[in-house]
Amino acid sequence: MIDLALGARDNLKESSPMSTLATALTTWEEFLDLPNPEDGSRYELHDGEVVVVPPPRHPHVRIQNRLLRWFITDAAGAGLADKEFPYRPVANLQHWVADVAYIPIDDWRTIGIEQYPIYAPPLIVEVLSTSNRPEKIVRQRLAAFSGGTREFWVIDAAARTIEVSVPGTTSRVYAETESLPVGVLPGILLPVHLVFEEE
Repeated sequence: MIDLALGARDNLKESSPMSTLATALTTWEEFLDLPNPEDGSRYELHDGEVVVVPPPRHPHVRIQNRLLRWFITDAAGAGLADKEFPYRPVANLQHWVADVAYIPIDDWRTIGIEQYPIYAPPLIVEVLSTSNRPEKIVRQRLAAFSGGTREFWVIDAAARTIEVSVPGTTSRVYAETESLPVGVLPGILLPVHLVFEEE
């Protein structure tokens, strides 16, 4: 088990804002025993590795909020969207936090009664950032798909694009001049430019 009091923090990789605490695999039970970070960061469990993730920066939060508003309007009561949504796609070695997740109403009612349900939202959105690099997102997408996620979006604010991945198919990148079909909301299109427009 990772013992932060005995210097596990000394093992942090300073070259990356998202750092692994130790090389030994950490079980779900051990992960639950970790103390809460005091600096606004959080822990995630990636394939048994405890990772420290810093708080999101303001541009990141703005994109999250734009998506939340869009989902609230266009889901029309079929589901809910949440930012910084924690999920556990399998029983052990995994605990992730989605930048934005869409959860159908029926799922929300079911998972809401458990403290740490084994569940992966049908739609997960991640925003590229210094702590959300492509290699981390590849791992997260695989973990999410293994838990039942049906769509995984990656937002690149610099390129003003959204990459959409669906299990078993090739990813498709949508430019800000396009609209992307939202698979979990049949018949609904998201105009990509809305994600990047300034308020």
